[in-house]
Amino acid sequence: MAGLPLLLCRTAVLESPVVLNQQLRILATASAALSLSSSSRARVADEGRAISGRWLPGAAAAGAAAIVGTVAALVAGSFDAKGDVPPTATAISAAGGEVDEQAAALKKLHEWLISQGADLSKVEIKTSQAGPGAGLGICSKAAASSRRPGAPWWSWVWPLRGLYSGAQYEPATLASFPLDAAITVRTARNDPQVGQQFSWMLDKHLLDERTAVMVYLLLERLRGNESRFAPWIHALPRTFDVPIVYTDQELAELHGTALHRATAAVMKRLRETWSRLEAPLGAVARELGLPAPCWEDWIWAYCVFWSRGQSLPVPESGSASSALVGHSSNGSDKIPIQILEGLVPGLDFCNHRLTPSPQCWWEVVAPERPKAGVEPGAPASSSSSCVPGSRGSTTPIATASPHPTGPTVRLQLDSGVQLRPGEEVYISYGDKSNEELLMLYGFALENNPHDHLMLFCPLPPRAEWDDVMYARMELLQAYGLRPQFFLPHPDQASGTSAPNATKRGKAGSSQTASRKAGGAAAIPAAVATIMSAAVDADSDATGPAAPLHLPAEVLDTLEVFVLNFQELSVRSKALQAVMEERRAARAAGSPQAAMSQHSPVLDLAVLRSRYGRMSIAELRHYLQALGLRMASLTTFIRLLEVKITELEGSEGTGSLEEDERLLQSFGYPTATAASTTAAASGTSSVAARELQESRDHGQRERRLQAALVYRMGQKRLARAWVLRAKRELQNLLALMQDMQSRQDFQERSQQQ
Repeated sequence: MAGLPLLLCRTAVLESPVVLNQQLRILATASAALSLSSSSRARVADEGRAISGRWLPGAAAAGAAAIVGTVAALVAGSFDAKGDVPPTATAISAAGGEVDEQAAALKKLHEWLISQGADLSKVEIKTSQAGPGAGLGICSKAAASSRRPGAPWWSWVWPLRGLYSGAQYEPATLASFPLDAAITVRTARNDPQVGQQFSWMLDKHLLDERTAVMVYLLLERLRGNESRFAPWIHALPRTFDVPIVYTDQELAELHGTALHRATAAVMKRLRETWSRLEAPLGAVARELGLPAPCWEDWIWAYCVFWSRGQSLPVPESGSASSALVGHSSNGSDKIPIQILEGLVPGLDFCNHRLTPSPQCWWEVVAPERPKAGVEPGAPASSSSSCVPGSRGSTTPIATASPHPTGPTVRLQLDSGVQLRPGEEVYISYGDKSNEELLMLYGFALENNPHDHLMLFCPLPPRAEWDDVMYARMELLQAYGLRPQFFLPHPDQASGTSAPNATKRGKAGSSQTASRKAGGAAAIPAAVATIMSAAVDADSDATGPAAPLHLPAEVLDTLEVFVLNFQELSVRSKALQAVMEERRAARAAGSPQAAMSQHSPVLDLAVLRSRYGRMSIAELRHYLQALGLRMASLTTFIRLLEVKITELEGSEGTGSLEEDERLLQSFGYPTATAASTTAAASGTSSVAARELQESRDHGQRERRLQAALVYRMGQKRLARAWVLRAKRELQNLLALMQDMQSRQDFQERSQQQ
């Protein structure tokens, strides 16, 4: 086993930016929990969803943020399912035989999960109802419901109904999966063959938790039927629809998007990592008598982890959501929760749904234990070979207890939900943009309300930076900002209700740029024509646009890049003074107010209503501030126009209208139709070939459709923002002209 320790000696920590983002997300979540009221137990379910019940709340979201953010620094719906492909038979003989084989595999999976201690009495795992490419899903075996919290339905007729107002709400559990059967660092540490090596590498910080889980999953796959997790691994998808496995032709459908650059950067990082992992992993495989791992095995393990892995909040006792509610009530500084990265076999088949709302959520629940005991959530020591969650046991974890006594991951039914027999149950993967959904899961949602547009400020090579550029970057770093920002839909940024899905689907193409020049000369003629026509249509259909409200961090970033050297110096000194005051307040134990945005808040409507009563000094002050805002808006518009050119110009993927026509022409062959076609051809090799060709065609269409939906959303957002920004610039220039006239009039009056 000497080969495995070399793994870390030659491998840097793979996901250090991701780990940092994960810690920040946990801290932010815990802070939000402090504001919760402990008087209403009915909100425990909401806490579970927000903190511990959303699918992949930290791993995937933090990973996507790190991926996109790293790429920006370097270069600086339609399908409700995981987007993976269901397992195919190793040797396809006929559709009927393959169906029988899949049924047998599902039966083995069910029996294995039960043997590991899972409770599946109310659900079953079978082919998902979400559509082609969705793989397997979790369905209800019988009708189920979860009552709403509060008083019983009949209490309104009872004189003492007020006694029921504080009734506690306990969520209904559909299924549970023992944490002992999950693939985590604990599993790797306690493996009888490689546990010692994994413990050494983790303790020396040569592997981070996520990389360790991926490497262990890869080894388990190589073990084949000898693996403890063999029935589950056989049920996992063989291929995925995420961009890192796209062909060059499929990847070309993402030209001009941030995801195209992100994919290239991730692939480069994965190849560099594999070049360090291949030799030591090969040595380990030889010592275990396993086949040598290959690049495809590494990519498979990576895709499985990022599409199905979880950040599991393991409480000391009770549920994770209850622990957070209790923390908010007693004000303790320490939240009794440990975060464990890993994969939960069984639960990972639960698919995502945005609308209608998903019926379920999940959370980790630990047995109730006195606080003086050993913390169940604490990671196992490097030398431990005990079952996680037990005290003093020396039982290896080659098998799990059918009746687990440690923490379990429970699939909870949301309050007020009623399930029909055979209905598939869904969870939420979180408020993720299409960029994250496509990168991690391989699908995108039309009119995704959580979608955003990423813009980055292009920087010259570092060797060409002058004193002004260094001052800009230092101020940006002092603000805690990066030369990039994420833009939701402008209606969401302004706090108004976003357009409905139908309107955005039909008129989204009309949310483009203004007819005025404003830097449009650099845009290709075809794109400029589309944008101009769209402005006419939007003006006639919607009337005056709502005011533009740029997020504070966007304004701060833009203004850093338009300030001159003297203004940068003034801002830096002012910021330094504020930070000194905050340090002094912190040392004195005084409460500190939240940091406000650094850019001035300018409401054009308010300024227009009162500029006639301003003094000359006030007019000069606001004209200077408006001049800075004009420069920032102009820079913002130029960045948007460049983005539109990248997306819709000759180097991009064509206009939004072309994408909409292409998307309308799509039609997926259903799984039933594909199976029927193959079955009608008999049991010959021709039938197997036709079935495989049908699957390949369906996969190509799924990937193209996902790419279309994602890039259409990017184009709609860019057009909507440039339209609103140009209108705001017109209003600002008109106001500045009126204020300048007012100032000139007052100065002439004084001279007379």
